[in-house]
Amino acid sequence: MKTTDISHYFNKISKFYTIENIVDILNFLRKHPNLVDVLLKAHLEIRKYFTSEKLRLKLSVDPESPQWEKLVLSIYTSPESIDEALNKLDEFDQKWWIEASLEVAVNLCINLEFE
Repeated sequence: MKTTDISHYFNKISKFYTIENIVDILNFLRKHPNLVDVLLKAHLEIRKYFTSEKLRLKLSVDPESPQWEKLVLSIYTSPESIDEALNKLDEFDQKWWIEASLEVAVNLCINLEFE
């Protein structure tokens, strides 16, 4: 995937996710272009289980090893439905994410956040 393509797809990605520090995430995706397709597909798959929850992307940097970066996709859900959310995440993992993550898990993590 070309860098210009990443910018084009990044516009699509930014419609699905709240993005923290856009420049850093765009640069990260340029280094790891295989994440672009996964992020686009992840949105569709997540919506099968979490129909209206906020989705956020942020870059996580290990403070002890700043060169170690990982993209974190957080699904924001209500603390009143923790068990239900965990069951949905487990089903999402089993039906899509475990297989989809095989090539990208070192660079992308999907988790729940409660607000």
